[in-house]
Amino acid sequence: MKKQIILDQMILVVLNISLWQGRKALRIDDLAANGIDVGKLPPGTLATLGSKRVISPDAVKVFVNLKRTAMQLCLKYGVRFGGDGYAVPREKVEALSKELQRLKEEFAAAKANFISVYEQEVERWINLNPPEWAPVIRASVDSLCYVQRALSFKFSALDVKAPQEIEANGLDEELGSLYGQLCHEVRVAARRAFEISFVGRNEISQRTLRPIKSIREKLAGLLFLEPSISETIMVIDDTLAKLPAEGAITGTDLNMVAGLLGMQLANMGRQYESVAEEASDEDDGITEPVIVSPNTGKVEPISWDF
Repeated sequence: MKKQIILDQMILVVLNISLWQGRKALRIDDLAANGIDVGKLPPGTLATLGSKRVISPDAVKVFVNLKRTAMQLCLKYGVRFGGDGYAVPREKVEALSKELQRLKEEFAAAKANFISVYEQEVERWINLNPPEWAPVIRASVDSLCYVQRALSFKFSALDVKAPQEIEANGLDEELGSLYGQLCHEVRVAARRAFEISFVGRNEISQRTLRPIKSIREKLAGLLFLEPSISETIMVIDDTLAKLPAEGAITGTDLNMVAGLLGMQLANMGRQYESVAEEASDEDDGITEPVIVSPNTGKVEPISWDF
């Protein structure tokens, strides 16, 4: 029954984005045939252990960035499902599809531009490197047709249904793991936001709350996965409601919201062991965990058990 509830409220969005990054296997034969001393390989830029570049990484980074953005968008709305798929709430799919279509068009425009200057970019890269490397690079350059086929941006939205004629279809296991995957993604997002935007600060701006609000939006859309998600949403709402509506967030307010992000959301799905001790406070008898140093007023780092 729970499986059907989940299927009824989700759409599977699948990304199929292939990249060409201008890397080829680097063999000892490539070097020896051109009289290159293996012990004198250039550091980093041209050759790394086991591979060589046939074009500047700057020339193809736009495609890497667009793929990363597409994945981040899917994670904003949904949760990873299977290999390259994402379980997305039905009501969010139209908005996601529009954004993915926009990225697809950007990808196509970037591809057309790259193809038009591909040969010049290869020559420019060859000229930027030592002359003895020119034959090694030229021997590994892919044809224009190959690069055109290799660069591709596709996505699809699918309605998932369990095949009745196949009992052992693995769908139950995949669906059963979705809540755990969601908790993992929330923990990763919360810890990253805490380390980047909170640690070492004695005040934060209203913009710093955006990752928390994004997590809240994601959880609200995926509430059908697990009813207890509503408790986390309530904690987020209660905390945000206590913060000032404008201006900098400092002191006890900073401690409260840092605790929400760095201790509660960063440990979602795990048994949360509060460092708070019982007190004589008449409100709830519990003191807030101390995240902000009383000496400096700054947010202290947290060591998580990954």
